[in-house]
Amino acid sequence: MLETITDGKIEEITVEEAINMIKSGDAVLLDVRTPEEYYAEHVERAKWIPLDELPERLEELDREKAILACFCRSGYRSSHACHILQKNGFKKLYNVRGGIIAWKEAGFKTVSGP
Repeated sequence: MLETITDGKIEEITVEEAINMIKSGDAVLLDVRTPEEYYAEHVERAKWIPLDELPERLEELDREKAILACFCRSGYRSSHACHILQKNGFKKLYNVRGGIIAWKEAGFKTVSGP
């Protein structure tokens, strides 16, 4: 398994590494984009909590599983989400490099709607 946070730094992983962690049942994919972005396209079965709601909805996340915070345009929001989670005691955090753009470029599908 990949190393988790060391010295407050959030590890970045590839889409392929994220897929492997999800398939093994060790991780939850967290989408922190806006409603408009999410409804336009998202990964099926991803946990969706918009970044601005994350601090109030932490109890919805399993602290025992790795959290893969990802899917925003620039990487800023997903990185920010990881830091919010880290400050609230989550230990197994990863930022998926390239977000939803990298996901699609790797050939994985997305869906639209709620």
